[in-house]
Amino acid sequence: MNDRHKVSRREFLKIAAAAGVGLSGLTACGASPQTATQTAAPADAPTEAPPQAATDAPAVTAAPAAVDGGEPITLTFVVDTVNEAHVKLRDEWAKRFSESHPNVTVDHQVVPQDYPIRIQTLFAAGTPPDIYRYLQEVTPIVTVVEKNLHLQLDDFVARDSYDLTDFRPDAVELYRWDGHLYALPRDYGHQNLFYNVDLLQEAGIDPPTADWADTSFTFDVFLDMARKLTKKEGERTTQWGFLVNRGWRPWASWVYNNGGAVVEKNDQGLATAIALTDPKAVAALQFVQDLMYTHAVSPRPDIESEMGGFELFASGRVAMMINNPSSVSQYRTIEAFKWDIATLPIGGATRRGAGGGGTGWAASAGTKNPEMAWEFLKFVASEEAELDEVRIGATTPARVSVVTSETFLDPSKPPAHAQAFADAQEYVVRDPVHELWPEVFQRVVTTNMDQLWSGSKSAAEVAEAIKAAGDPLFARS
Repeated sequence: MNDRHKVSRREFLKIAAAAGVGLSGLTACGASPQTATQTAAPADAPTEAPPQAATDAPAVTAAPAAVDGGEPITLTFVVDTVNEAHVKLRDEWAKRFSESHPNVTVDHQVVPQDYPIRIQTLFAAGTPPDIYRYLQEVTPIVTVVEKNLHLQLDDFVARDSYDLTDFRPDAVELYRWDGHLYALPRDYGHQNLFYNVDLLQEAGIDPPTADWADTSFTFDVFLDMARKLTKKEGERTTQWGFLVNRGWRPWASWVYNNGGAVVEKNDQGLATAIALTDPKAVAALQFVQDLMYTHAVSPRPDIESEMGGFELFASGRVAMMINNPSSVSQYRTIEAFKWDIATLPIGGATRRGAGGGGTGWAASAGTKNPEMAWEFLKFVASEEAELDEVRIGATTPARVSVVTSETFLDPSKPPAHAQAFADAQEYVVRDPVHELWPEVFQRVVTTNMDQLWSGSKSAAEVAEAIKAAGDPLFARS
């Protein structure tokens, strides 16, 4: 960061304190276990508004569209590293946009690690990016509104008659609060079961259903499959039936699929209390723990951490695992066997639920060029841009036209049941919405869930501890 953009001592201490609180599971799309800590979110969303974006500042009123060829403009475009293909694509976006807007330079800044901390540092320092990839699970939409962090888009949408109807309505709603829109959807992800087709065939097991409405693939059926796919040589396990993904959205999906919830909500959708002590939630978490310590069909965290979750699957040591569609490009590097996807197993729920939601494209309220920032937002959220991301295999499109397109459902590439990625979007359960949710999650939920993963406490004990410490924080606001 340049000297003129230094953070004050007070702001630096807040950011440093936030960075010191570990978070092993809160990621944009429920990262695989071996990468979860690399995308960790800081402990607190910004507690102060940027100097140029005070909380009582009026919303920007859209002016008539700017005419290109005026004064030179530089837009900072800050995004985390998904993979090298994404970096190249966004470089190409920056080039294409500048070519169509000759007076605009797009400064594409890649953040290879600690992306949430970097974004919060920029906002706290009063130097937010013009446009960035917004993670609503890290900075809740209510915080965005309260601190006036984002450019409000309603006037721009109305003026340009910008069509939002191609986006999934629930994807748009992630970025709307009190009737106002603060970002455009980039993707709309969720969790799915990835499985090794060859190992199931060798074991004589029919593949699990890819139909999200089919309730025959139950917890019990799944456990039976996992047992049959687990192999031992003496005391040594040579193949596991399943890998427990300890990421936030993957483990929450077990709760949803057993008819439980993570939090209680009020009529507005704000979280009010922890709901994990409900018997259905406890049973789901105990089921997951038992996969490792009672049934021994899943490697324990020490083994998974040593060998790598994806590596265990790619080497054929694990037959099934839960992950999100943005990981497809990684799975497509596997040449040793065929793989496919299925729904998540269902327990006591009447309808499946998958942790997810996705990420958005947002412009900061403090941008000096709101008109051009809006133009660039439209560019990166366009159908063409979503198709660009689909081609490199690392997104679940938020646009209906793209998620149902031949490009996304390409039968020449795995998975064979890619349609299940599109179908699963109907079953997404939104992350809890509350200004203190990142704090509750990081300081309470994650810390206590570590006891579940280590096997040192039962699910009931973990749930009680989370509720005892979490509820007072919700009540504090």
